[in-house]
Amino acid sequence: MARSLDLIESESQDFKESLNHRRLDCPDSGADDLTIEKLSEIPGVGEKVQQALIEHFGSEAVALKVIRDSRVDLVAAVPGIGSKQAVNLVKGAFEQQFGVNSNMLLRSADIRKIFESILEIMQGYANTTYAKDKLFLYFPLPPEKLDTIIERQKYFADASDIARGITPQQRDTLKSLLSQVRGLYRRAKPRRIEGRVIITNNDKVFDKLITEGVDKWCPVYVLSDGESGADYAQGYDLVLFISPLGVYDESMDMIDNVEILGKDWSIEDVLPELTVSFYARNYRVIDASCKLAEIFSSLPTNSSMEGFAEGLDFEALSKVGEILKNLDENGDLAQGIDSDIDRYRKAVKTFPTATAETEAWLNEEITSRISKSHVTLGGQQIISILQSADMEGADGGALRNMLPAEIVETFTTTIQEAEDKLAQMLGLTAREADWVTGIISEEISLPVKLVPTQINDLEDRLRRLFADKQFSLIKKIANELDKTRDEVMNAVQTLLEFDLFLAVGLFAHDYELQTPNISLEYTGVGIQGANNIFLVESYLKGKHGKVQPIDYSIGKTPFQPHGTNGENCALLSGANSGGKTTTIQTLAQIVTMAQSGFPVPAKQAYIPVFEELYFFYKSRGMVSAGAFETTLKQFAEIVVSEKSKLALFDEVEAITEPGSAANVIAGLIEILQSDPKTSTVICSHLAREIQEVTSVPLRIDGIEARGLDENLELVVDRTPRFGTLARSTPELIVERLSKLTKGPKKAVYEKILENLNRVRD
Repeated sequence: MARSLDLIESESQDFKESLNHRRLDCPDSGADDLTIEKLSEIPGVGEKVQQALIEHFGSEAVALKVIRDSRVDLVAAVPGIGSKQAVNLVKGAFEQQFGVNSNMLLRSADIRKIFESILEIMQGYANTTYAKDKLFLYFPLPPEKLDTIIERQKYFADASDIARGITPQQRDTLKSLLSQVRGLYRRAKPRRIEGRVIITNNDKVFDKLITEGVDKWCPVYVLSDGESGADYAQGYDLVLFISPLGVYDESMDMIDNVEILGKDWSIEDVLPELTVSFYARNYRVIDASCKLAEIFSSLPTNSSMEGFAEGLDFEALSKVGEILKNLDENGDLAQGIDSDIDRYRKAVKTFPTATAETEAWLNEEITSRISKSHVTLGGQQIISILQSADMEGADGGALRNMLPAEIVETFTTTIQEAEDKLAQMLGLTAREADWVTGIISEEISLPVKLVPTQINDLEDRLRRLFADKQFSLIKKIANELDKTRDEVMNAVQTLLEFDLFLAVGLFAHDYELQTPNISLEYTGVGIQGANNIFLVESYLKGKHGKVQPIDYSIGKTPFQPHGTNGENCALLSGANSGGKTTTIQTLAQIVTMAQSGFPVPAKQAYIPVFEELYFFYKSRGMVSAGAFETTLKQFAEIVVSEKSKLALFDEVEAITEPGSAANVIAGLIEILQSDPKTSTVICSHLAREIQEVTSVPLRIDGIEARGLDENLELVVDRTPRFGTLARSTPELIVERLSKLTKGPKKAVYEKILENLNRVRD
């Protein structure tokens, strides 16, 4: 567990130095003003969650550090804590440290839903769970966090620039590689290593081996007084004997496959697979990270990209990439990196088959050759051979003396060929071919048999050579990889952050977002060439034509179009399907995104930093008395609040009957309009009625439909006409229906249209 703390502390320090400007809790944000000292102080951390965090990370200090560093990926890896809960824990801790939470500004359920939907679209551009989750930490901030908003703006402006400079091919490559990146698994996953044993004559060494879990990888023994290490070493391919005090076990001299370690031994000396396992378990992540580092220099650059480059040690990652080619995803040595290891691996694997095939071939060949022999035996010779073979204790030597020389030669020659054949099947060199000499019995008999002891000795020799050479190379590789572990961890974390950066950049590129102008001197919102995010999304999916941009202004900003005079309250009138809801929804999108530090869907946008944001969609169906009361309480909360705020209402007349609705809205307007810190836009079909009962001057903007196009779609100028009461045009919708409908219903629509036109006339 101490190692885990070192890793996290080292990683955290590196990122504070090299990636500080990318962190949400940067120094100028005041994030460290409120420090969390205990896990129990974090919202959502009960006794069960606290225990799980401490058990996983080893201590409360490490768990706190992980959460305070907003490492959603590491928290999500804790058993029993899923991704969603991890986000909530990290978000809760972040909000507590930051002194701000998302609900402080997003004061109504509808505006929270709007912002969450924007984040959801943005998350679709992220390739890693880490980036998707961490986007939840970017929410609208209040005026006292203006420095942080500006810092985020600069960061994401850089992201937009990079996205614009990336080619389609680079974009596809980045997507493919980043989708393989995730948080690193830090704990090695033990797997049994066949043929290795670790023996020690020191209790402290034994305790350390057990504590570090080495016994989960291979057998570990400690010698008691009078015990022989050789007894424990029997049957193993590689024996590691640890004697830190220099007390030598002479029985080890009898073993030719033992490695002696003294007082300077380490876990990595006896179990290099521990290091290799880290890379094997994270093989695809690290491999993708190394490949990403290779192409990083070909990407466009700016100050933020330079910051990312600082987190990528290109030389070290290039080295890691080359080393990884020596391993497979299981952590085993790959084929082709060492010819001897390849030969011995193959020899060990094929040994049982090779010996069986050799024995079968030998007997078939001898039988075939003798049967084809033209040697003729006399009767007395055959009787003598049979009598000799039948005698108890008769050996092959007697038969050899009695058989004709040609037959003996056949045995000798074929046995030699069989030995050569076995050496070839095992891939032995000319010098190593001597190892098979004597493996076949020289006795003249059928069937000819292989000598069991010789077979076992040869197999043991091959296994030991393979184990020794493999162990030596894995140690070398592990030693090289261990030196680059910090660089790898920094690289992966850098690329996880880069994925978030790139996701916002690509989102900004596809949705044509721009950095808004933010100032505490503005009292309202001014937007030019603005598009609704949700409409652009459906356009990009091919559901309709290009979105028509709009202009709008409420309050005092540098954008003051004709018909406005800095009013902080306006009624938005217009026909059904004209775009009233879309207009105020666009305002809500732009303001929430701007105060979060994101670019916005407008060519120009002037935004203050509100303390509270409200949005209310129109009610669906009839509203009960209880619901009406609840709505009035919400309105009262807005009115009495002394904080700066943006309040957007969509057809609030639905809260009560039409006769009363105008008076309710008029009263609301009279109070809100008197508050210079509040900007209000109310969509309504009752604009004329509200104007008549309002005792203060009231700006009314209008969106009108001018007619139907050749496809019978409404022709609407989506940008409101400022200071103009829009003419309601229900007859256009009825006309559209009458032209699209056949049968009895067509007559219904035509009758309604006739009556509407009569009223107009």
